[in-house]
Amino acid sequence: MFAVEMPRTSDEIEESLIVFWHVEVGDSVEEGDVLVEVQTEKAVFEIEAETEGTISEIFVKRGDSAKVGDVLAKIETKISSDSKESELKVDNKNNEEKIPVDSFVRVSPRLRKLAKDMNVNLADVKGTGKSGAIIEKDIKTAAEGGGITKETKTAKELSGIRKTIATRMMTSLNESAQLTLTSWVDVTELGKKRKETGSNVSWNSLISYATVKALEQHPAINVHVQGEKITMYEEVHLGMAVDTTEGLYVPVLKDANRLSLIQLDTELKEQAKKVASKKLSDVTLKGSTFTVTNLGNFGIEFFTPIINPPEAGILGVGRVDPYLVLDDGQVVQKERIPLSLTFDHRVVDGAPAATFLQTIADQCQLLVKEL
Repeated sequence: MFAVEMPRTSDEIEESLIVFWHVEVGDSVEEGDVLVEVQTEKAVFEIEAETEGTISEIFVKRGDSAKVGDVLAKIETKISSDSKESELKVDNKNNEEKIPVDSFVRVSPRLRKLAKDMNVNLADVKGTGKSGAIIEKDIKTAAEGGGITKETKTAKELSGIRKTIATRMMTSLNESAQLTLTSWVDVTELGKKRKETGSNVSWNSLISYATVKALEQHPAINVHVQGEKITMYEEVHLGMAVDTTEGLYVPVLKDANRLSLIQLDTELKEQAKKVASKKLSDVTLKGSTFTVTNLGNFGIEFFTPIINPPEAGILGVGRVDPYLVLDDGQVVQKERIPLSLTFDHRVVDGAPAATFLQTIADQCQLLVKEL
């Protein structure tokens, strides 16, 4: 007898709804036949038969819910008497009962199909999900040659800048209430003007300049939060995240609100060069009141940046995205940039944070006149 159990489809979902049974008691099934459709909060998936046999019982009817591991039905199996690889023999005084060896790896039909398509033997995959369950990442890792039960481990301690970053990020997450809002900013006209004038001002500098101007109008975001103390700043000291082979550095551009667009662009590029060439004595790495981090060069759109403490906000900038819209009956190509604002909800509410993002968008439109 084989038990059909509710599989785990993700680490978060513990209970699912029975949508439709494709079989009834007494039906014959083969391995791979769809038995039942199950719905979670995220999707509908199918549970397949893992063995050949006959449906002997159905325990959870259509419209009812079941938890992970609950038995949904039972299949009475047909055991081949000459199959030594698929059975165990148990002596019980007067008779001999044959028990099938279940080497079947229990995963959702979607993951089973993925493993089949990627030519991965599920029995060789080491699960990293909850309670050792196999997840999608494990199958893809195995397909690339990793994630097999025979594994090589290399232990390495955090040190240097990596340890500093880890400490600061954990402190940031543990000591603040972080929330991220996302928004598209239309930069069509700004892009056109940039091309017309042949300007070499980077997109990063354009967004940073618009951010500085927006911070002047929203001083409640240009603050430091230390315990229950909030320090507001009139000047904007802009931090700019710069990735290096050793880790992430955040050089600080003091009094960024006093600079013109060209001056800000020049200073940001110069500081990035100094950090990349490890001339850290020539840059300031402390005292920023707000940070901008840009992953556009990596093809990233929206993401969730982590606040650089003791600041109250950080802006994530994604790649420039061309898109098509219908304008007056005509298909027109435009450009936009995705922005991700993470802020400390202890000191900034959602509406002011959203207004701040809108102000950045407005400033981008005004920048057309400065190029």
